[in-house]
Amino acid sequence: MLEVSGTKVFGLDICKPESVLYLLLLATLLSVAVTTGTWDLGNSRIVMYHEIFFSLCTVCLLWGRGIFDLLKENRLIVGILVLWVMSISYSLISSPYNLAHLSIGRARYFETISHIVFFVLLLSFLRLYSPPLRLVFAVILFSNAFVVIQAMLVWHFSPDPTIHTSSAWFSRFPFVGHARHAGYNMLVAVISGVFLLLGSKRARESIPYAIGLLLVSACLFWLGGRGSMISTLLAFGLLFFARPELKAAGLAKCSCILVLIFAAAIVAHYLAQFSWNGISNSVERSVAAETVNRLSSGRLAIWTYSIDALKGDYLFGLGPQGYLFIPGKLRSTAMPHNVIVQFLVEWGVVGASLFSAAYLYALYRGIVKLKATAYAGIGVLGAAVIVAALSVHGLTDGTFYHGKASFYLALCMAIWIGVGAQINSAGVTKNVN
Repeated sequence: MLEVSGTKVFGLDICKPESVLYLLLLATLLSVAVTTGTWDLGNSRIVMYHEIFFSLCTVCLLWGRGIFDLLKENRLIVGILVLWVMSISYSLISSPYNLAHLSIGRARYFETISHIVFFVLLLSFLRLYSPPLRLVFAVILFSNAFVVIQAMLVWHFSPDPTIHTSSAWFSRFPFVGHARHAGYNMLVAVISGVFLLLGSKRARESIPYAIGLLLVSACLFWLGGRGSMISTLLAFGLLFFARPELKAAGLAKCSCILVLIFAAAIVAHYLAQFSWNGISNSVERSVAAETVNRLSSGRLAIWTYSIDALKGDYLFGLGPQGYLFIPGKLRSTAMPHNVIVQFLVEWGVVGASLFSAAYLYALYRGIVKLKATAYAGIGVLGAAVIVAALSVHGLTDGTFYHGKASFYLALCMAIWIGVGAQINSAGVTKNVN
């Protein structure tokens, strides 16, 4: 896949700073997937270091080109984000658990800031240049396919006598940690693989994409996370609602992709080993639930006592990672499994409202771009579906909490609203994929 000719790599002139920065982005994507371990909090810090590195490279290589125009054009949103940073800073300082004096609280604060800085700088870069998005999604697909292969090797060849136990795979999935968190990554990889196949023009190019999609789809089904699987389906449904003409486009390719994903589901079903994984086990857990709370795996109770814990701190919340310190929790979880409750607990009404306003505006900009009839960029559509899937999943899980999921969310949001098209009253005037 690596093509080197003179000063060109992947067709990019490495003498140009924007090409170097794009190659660094690809390297960052690969490294984020394969340098993390099985400790959730440590993984988020590793992701933060990657984002800081890329952000510094952006500043050094582009010398602020594009960033000032971006900030000037979005003064209102910049103002909201500045107020948000001030608000969450106060939440950290005023935390009833003294989180400003604990490394876990400070780390969470800086991780949150790094996601936003990474997004803003990447957005300014993508507004100036139009790199080949195919490589971004290819790295996402194949890096996560590598994680699946590594998991298979661990299962068959690890000398650990406990490697075939349920706890080993539910809590220590290779390169990730918790199995449900691996589902976030596989969700992103599956969507990437689908759009790579939709955009491929040659059979030789499609074969590796199909193999990668088979691996990550089988892993997604094997993991058995209902949220990840349902969110993926809902995201594709939202896309067809926004762009109905896609239903009739590429019918043969879509049929092949469906057959491939169905085969992956069958493989996952027969390889499922534990009560928490596999499609059939997910269905059985849902059918056997006597109450809505049981159906949600206790999430309703988690949300209730999380809100109750705010008491007199509802304006600015309990501070970053404040949820971990709530006394008398019913379940030993790291976050409340709902993005709204999470924001309220950590930042209070003020911080949650400010960030939600900025996020909803970004979604609005993306939807306007998506519905423009002149626009049909496969890469941007793929990014939109990933953002939709992770956002929907955030209503029942921690996609806005865990480092990798937040990293992919920031990346794809920047691609969605920043790549290849200038929107005006007449629609999209330029389209680059």
